[in-house]
Amino acid sequence: MSDVVFNEQAFYSHLGGDSELGNEILSVYIVDAPARLKGLKSALADEKGDMIIKYAHALKGISATIRAESTASVSEQIELSARSGDLETVRKLMPQLDSELEKVLKVIGELFNS
Repeated sequence: MSDVVFNEQAFYSHLGGDSELGNEILSVYIVDAPARLKGLKSALADEKGDMIIKYAHALKGISATIRAESTASVSEQIELSARSGDLETVRKLMPQLDSELEKVLKVIGELFNS
């Protein structure tokens, strides 16, 4: 797993240095990512494997887009575990996903407040 919470330089570089676009994407992320995490938790509580896969995959994708590498990595582990029907591993990974997403949101919040 990557230890990179949010690779700001790689994110903005990928966007050609367009800080306005980057800030818009990050503004969407700070709303969308927690909503997807909430959906993932609900799907896990209901043991709906297909929905766990859907939410984990979506969270992986949006996290990779902004270069939130740790969150993307844990999301991928959850997705793969759910695909193999291993909900116990998914449950064990959820606190880590909570923690990683919380770190990303904090970093983004600090970026917007600087």
